[in-house]
Amino acid sequence: MKFTSVLSLAVALCVVSANAAPVTTPTHVASKAVVKPAATTHTTTTVAKPKTTTVAKPKTTTVAKPKTTTVAATKPKTTTTTKAVTPTATPKPKDPCSELAAQGKTADSILQFNTVRDCYGAQTFKQDVANKTLASLESLIGNFYVFVDQAMVPTGAPFKTPAVDLMAGLKKIRATKWKNDYDFNMALTYLTFSANDGHLAYRSDCYHTATFAQPISLYAPVVDGVQSVRVFYADDTQKGVPKTGLTDCVVNTIDGVPALKAVQDFTDRTSAISKDPGVRLNDAFASTSWYNEWLISPGGFSRRWEVPKKSSMQYTIQCAAGKAQNLTVPWIVTPSDNFEFNTFTNTKTYWNVQCLQPLSPFDNTGGKNNGQISGNNDIKQRTNEVPATTLFRERGTIKLPSGGKNGRGNGPQTITKAKEVLLTATTAFYQITGSKTCVAVIASEEAAYFKFDATDYMDFIKGLQQLRDGGCQKLILDMTNNGGGSVDFAYFINALFFPKDKPYFVEDLRSNSYVQGAAKVAIKQATARSVFDARGYNSATTLKPFKDASMFSKGVNVKRGGKTDTYSQKNYFDFGWPFLPLAKNNTLPWKPTDMAIVTNGFCGSACTMIATRFNIVHKVKTYAVGGIQKSALSYFSFPGGFVMDNDSIVADIKQLNYKAKNGPTKFVARSTANVPVGEIYATENSTIPLEYDTKYFAANVHLDQDSVSARHPDNIWVKIAADFK
Repeated sequence: MKFTSVLSLAVALCVVSANAAPVTTPTHVASKAVVKPAATTHTTTTVAKPKTTTVAKPKTTTVAKPKTTTVAATKPKTTTTTKAVTPTATPKPKDPCSELAAQGKTADSILQFNTVRDCYGAQTFKQDVANKTLASLESLIGNFYVFVDQAMVPTGAPFKTPAVDLMAGLKKIRATKWKNDYDFNMALTYLTFSANDGHLAYRSDCYHTATFAQPISLYAPVVDGVQSVRVFYADDTQKGVPKTGLTDCVVNTIDGVPALKAVQDFTDRTSAISKDPGVRLNDAFASTSWYNEWLISPGGFSRRWEVPKKSSMQYTIQCAAGKAQNLTVPWIVTPSDNFEFNTFTNTKTYWNVQCLQPLSPFDNTGGKNNGQISGNNDIKQRTNEVPATTLFRERGTIKLPSGGKNGRGNGPQTITKAKEVLLTATTAFYQITGSKTCVAVIASEEAAYFKFDATDYMDFIKGLQQLRDGGCQKLILDMTNNGGGSVDFAYFINALFFPKDKPYFVEDLRSNSYVQGAAKVAIKQATARSVFDARGYNSATTLKPFKDASMFSKGVNVKRGGKTDTYSQKNYFDFGWPFLPLAKNNTLPWKPTDMAIVTNGFCGSACTMIATRFNIVHKVKTYAVGGIQKSALSYFSFPGGFVMDNDSIVADIKQLNYKAKNGPTKFVARSTANVPVGEIYATENSTIPLEYDTKYFAANVHLDQDSVSARHPDNIWVKIAADFK
């Protein structure tokens, strides 16, 4: 199997096989494999030993002898009539992790906010673990993060991202005296999030055992020319939510802060999905999109995994002309998929079970088998997940009371102005009612590699051909909430629509001394098995595969962020599909002027490779929906290149038997970290990587979200259809 084509999938930007089931409160998959045999759960009643009560000896009372009467010296009897004092035992403080174990018995358990918070906080800061964690991150980011220098250059208005010196940030964290292990790990998470790169993240599984949900989901439509935060959905079966109905009521304040500011401040700290604050705002709010079916995401503001500051949230809500309501709504806390049920009993065993890295059956790779090399000297498909997509799907979905799947059950229909033509694993195809405009809703690029199974590729072609044969003259590609997938599938879509043009993007990788050393070892292997093997890439100059390590060893010095670092020569992944180009009598009819692309800005990784190629090179018109009123809005996010997790890189280096100093190491605690290893450029002549090339960010048209289109995306399709000439 040719390495380059496999590598395109091997470094797939996001492959997530299962979608969370729709629920009102977070859903969970079945309990994970138990790390150690389940302990018998019992309640131990500790009876405090009575304190030893020392009855004080009676003070010796000297009674003056009578002057006139001599009394025989008889010792007075000591009368012990004093009742024994019953000691009051000081109750032993409850172990919060014992309480958590008692509360979390199944995926449907309800956890107490204070219990989760206190169990997390009870994990003491461990300097030795912290040192090893920092060493792993310093190697991962310092050696392989392709934007480590570029991140020190702030992006300009309106897509402002402040300069971030990640290595200096790690150094500062190392020098800080931390109150507990939770605060230390959250500092690492927020540092990686500060780069606003959806490919970059560090998270500790130790503090991801609970999900915090508000029964009120929000959005920010523009109504009568004014944008305001409103209630998208409220579950009035939950505490604090009135039965009067809150849907589309205006939220004036949240915890005493103007609502829009409260949400923007939160998402700017925690979303990391885009350099564009408008896209980050969209990520905080409820949204409707297709992924195997039509689903409603609750948004990052109302469904989160980090511990909120308080056990409840205060809202000031105005419904029509009624009196403003002040609501106090508790967080609903439930076990996450990381909760290991019936395995820990106290703070110490919580650390052992939930926090320490378990031994793996896959040669100590965390049980994921990521990056493992198969016996046939070929690279196995990696399942590295883009952090932004992982976080988005972990939130679960909102299931409306009436249920149903776009009208297939008894529930309300999401799509009412278009007819469903075909559903595939990646795409839903529609024709707008009474129109010759059709829509391909591309949910992801998570397609199986065609050499393993060509079904996803052929089904995509089939769907487009059915639209063509049905008389569709215009085509809208809706890629809302699309987190990416296979690079190869993205390039295939580019080639399918524009067979005469290059479907790929040129890219480069870091090529510091450590990477160059790995490349020199990799090239000596019989076949290309490593991401650092230049034979896995085509030269952007010669258009042929590299035959030696010169792609890395003869790299290019680039100055970014005040530093000069070495990057590889420009390259691209090889491609070639036996079913393309289409036969001349079976081609697709749509020209660039017949097409449009619409997103909410969450179109990342492989999705970006489609959207930007269509727009930048072929001038297909782009639309972005939502965001901040009267501000430009990006139609794509985290274009990166390809992403790898720490375990995959460690496994890759290990199979090379490359033992240079300061190389990647596994985390000693249960943590995950991802970095983009390659960076793509908008054009072959670009000098700024697309992740930071903000002149390409803004969509041609920014459409405001409204209360109807937020729930029924086909209303946006109709607007775009009317815009075609």
